[in-house]
Formats: sequence, C-alpha cells, structure tokens
Amino acid sequence: LAPAQAQCFPRQAHTHQAPALCRCSRSADMSGTSADNLGRARGSDVKTETEAFEKPRVWAPSGNMWRDVLYFVGPGWMVCIAYVDPGNYQANINAGATTGYRLLWTIWWMSVLSMYCQILCVRLAMYAQVTLSEAQAMNLPRWLRYLNWFIAEFSAVITDIPEVIGIGIALNVFWGWPYVAGVLLSLLTTLGFLALQRYGMQPLEAVICVLVGVMAITIWVESALAGYDSSKYLVGWAYGFVETEPQDMWAIIGIVGAVVMPHNLYLHSASCRTRVVQRTDAIVRQAVTYMSWEPALPIFVTFFISAATVVIAAERIYGRPGADTAGLTDFFSFMTEVPGSRWLWGLSLLAAGQSSAITTTYAGQYVMDGFLKIRLPMWKRALLTRLVAITPCVAVAVGMNGPAMNQAVNIVNAALAWLLPFALTPLVKFTTSQRFMGGYAAGPVERVCAWVLAFAVYAVNAVCLSYPGGGFFGDLLFGEGAAVQMGTSWVLLFVVMVALQVFSLAWNVYMVLLPIKCEMPALETQRELETEFTAARSFKAGAQEAEGV
Repeated sequence: LAPAQAQCFPRQAHTHQAPALCRCSRSADMSGTSADNLGRARGSDVKTETEAFEKPRVWAPSGNMWRDVLYFVGPGWMVCIAYVDPGNYQANINAGATTGYRLLWTIWWMSVLSMYCQILCVRLAMYAQVTLSEAQAMNLPRWLRYLNWFIAEFSAVITDIPEVIGIGIALNVFWGWPYVAGVLLSLLTTLGFLALQRYGMQPLEAVICVLVGVMAITIWVESALAGYDSSKYLVGWAYGFVETEPQDMWAIIGIVGAVVMPHNLYLHSASCRTRVVQRTDAIVRQAVTYMSWEPALPIFVTFFISAATVVIAAERIYGRPGADTAGLTDFFSFMTEVPGSRWLWGLSLLAAGQSSAITTTYAGQYVMDGFLKIRLPMWKRALLTRLVAITPCVAVAVGMNGPAMNQAVNIVNAALAWLLPFALTPLVKFTTSQRFMGGYAAGPVERVCAWVLAFAVYAVNAVCLSYPGGGFFGDLLFGEGAAVQMGTSWVLLFVVMVALQVFSLAWNVYMVLLPIKCEMPALETQRELETEFTAARSFKAGAQEAEGV
C-alpha cells in the first residue's frame, strides 16, 4: 500500500466508528474491532476482525439463476420507499388536484432518472466498496466534508418531517386522534420496527416489502373504486409535457423533490454493501448486473402507486373548491361516496409513513458514519432523528390546520428538489471518474450523458428558485402577484435568493473541478461493511472468544 493510498484509507479502532478502507490483503486490517479492545482490557491475546467476526454469506454464481437473483433482492425495496412516502403522496395529490392528468409524464421520467441513479449507486457500492458519504470523505478537504455532511444530514432530517406528519394524519383519519398524538407515537412505532435489526437486514427488508404491498393494494383498489379516464391517463403519461403550463412549475418541482430524494442515494449505496460477493472481476460484474436490475420492479410498482394517487386527485379534486390546498389531511374527504375510502387511505398513509421513517433513520446513520466516522447504535440514531423531526412536527401539528400542514409538506418537497444536486453531483463525479473507479468508470458517452443530467437537475432547481411560479423567491418578489412589496423585507429576501444561487453554483462548480485524491480499493480486496447488525455479532463473538481465553 502506497503512503498516499494509506492516507486515503485510514484504520479505525472502535466498534462504533466507520469501517476503514484499505488495500491490505488481510481483512483484519479493514477495521479495528470490539474484540481487540476487549482482549486488551483482559490482558489476553488480541483477536483480529476475521477471528471475531461472524462472516456473512459470500455469494458466487450457483448455476440457478432464480436463487442467484433472490440473493440480491432487498435493497431496491428499501430505497423505493422514498418514491411513495407521505411527501410523495402530497406531491401527487397536489399535481392531480391542480393539473389533472397532465403531469403523469413527470412522475414517469423522474422514476426513470431515479432508476439510473440507483444503478450508479450499485456501481459505487459493488466495484469501489464504498458508500457515497465515504467516497466524499475520502476526497474532500475537511471543511467541505463537514459542510457536505451538514447538507446531507439536513436533507435526511427534513425528509423525516412528512413521514412523521403522515403517521399523525393516518391515525387522525382512523380514529380522529389529534395530529400531535400520532406524531409522538411515531417515536415508539419506529423504534419497535427497528428492533428487527437483531435478526439481520433481510427481515427488515421483508417488512418494508410488505408495507409497499399494502400501499399498492389500498391505493389501486381506491383508484378503481373512484374511477378514472384511461385515455387521459395514457395521454398524461406519454406526452403530457406538451400541455404543461407555466403555473405547473410548483407541482413539477414538488414531484422532483419527492421522487429523487437526496438521502436515497446515500441509503442505496450503503444497503447494496450488505450483499457480499466473491471479489473476482467476472463475479462482481455479474453481481452488478443483478443489482442494477433489482430496483426495477420496486420502482415500477411505486410509479403506478403514484400514478393512482394522481388520477384519484384528478378525478375527485381537480376543479373543485379547495383543490389548491388539498393534500394528506383532507384527501379522503373528497371521496366520502367511495366505500371504505377512509380506511383505505388511512392504511396506505400509515404504511407509507412508517416504512419511510425506518429508511430515513438508516440513511442518517450511513451519512454520519461515512462523513464523520461515527457510528451510533441504531436505537440511539432512531431516537435522535425522531426527536429532531418530531420537534418541528409537533409545532406544525399544534399550530397549523390541515391546509397549512399540506403546504408545509409541499415546501419540504420543493426544498428537497433544491438539495438534490448536493448528492447527485458527487455521485456522478465519482462513478464517472477513471481516477477513482479505474476501468469500472462510466464510458465516454455515458459520462457525457450523466453530467448533462446532473447539470439539468441543477439548472431546473436554479430556475425554480427565482422564477415566478416556481414556489420560491420568484413568487414572493417578482410579477404582478408578488407576495412581498418593495421595501426592507423585499431587499433582504432578494439578498438571500442571490446568496443561495451563488452558493449552489459555486458548490457545484467546485465539486466538478475538485481533483480526485484517492482511487478505489483493489477489486479483489474484500472489505467488510460494519453495520448495526455486524457490529453486534462481532462484539458477541469477540466477547465469547475473550471469555474462553
């Protein structure tokens, strides 16, 4: 290992720190273990990671395609939750209630974009064996590493707000409980589901898959009962963009932020690392192929869940009084004549809120772990994120009525759209860099397309931030309907808008031009991913070894 590479992949020496990256041939050098510390405390011989660690199954082709495919099923279902969380429901309801069927194309192409983003995450995780947050921490100066960590954590925290509000709204729909009661109860329910972590990742992935199934069945049944126009459905899906109007910008930006969420890129690049494979070129390439296709079905399912939500809103809310403020809190009230609408909607919303609360907790853990080399026990992370998210949610639940809560979720979706480049640009940079990925980097044509895509996402958000109709400063400051008239407040808001535009542009340019300092570990190096599950098993194994000395 060259000295420069050794600096890129430092060793760590504590169970709750991020696993180190290294090019050493011994897996024991990948990270320190709790067994090491325990052995020193007892004066016994030090046990290595390899000796103390309960190794996961290492995949190699079995000759049975279905068995091989099933090994990789799971991460795609975890990340697909971001496409049908309560924030997504709100964006879909807003789109259908204000534009009818014509924005279905936006949901479809954002789903296609998210599919490509997940493929890039797979390559980063399987070829380079790093998460998106780790790749940034390896190559960024300290000040930028902390800045990017803050942005990523902020993205995860505000993503959690619609999830917590969604649980509160679902319980209000069921039994009329105050919103705040459900918001507070979400703390206990999420911790309860996360208790499944002691059994490994697969049981939790199965629970998430079941919850997605609940959402799909309830929404599809509800859309069938409500009825919809199949010809308008197909037109809006295939070429609704020809009918798009300037005032649709707010709904479009909400869909962008709700579908392609920043935290999801961190989550998928980490969840793919739970699938361990033999480190040969042919086997890793085959694993990448399987894992690249694995999210296709979940994303396909979630597209039709979102589309069903849009068409229900288009049929039952579009053109009616209150359409502009319709959302999670009053969606079922527009369908009182549909049998079982209250229970179908409440169950779907509860499944969406609870499943997404679980995944945002994991995303926050991987962000903290990768950027700061800090690993918190999952129950502590869940408690921390729930408390951080619940604090503003309690304020919203107590101080706002239903329409105001719907608007708060719309604002979160738009904010997530603006924050998307802060995750997408680094992902594109590392997966297209031959310096970092070597021969596994994207080819010349794909490299150009990926950068065009990243720039397009940035440009759309930059325009929406200042353009009237985008829902941001343009609506407040410009045009005949400007909410703020010329004066001190106008000047302050204008300065904030310019500052955000300059910061976003400067950050993206800096990230594009930033030189890559470290290359990925050698492909044949088997790097263990220390998760909450593996850390617990490693500590248990280490304790048993130490007691037997």
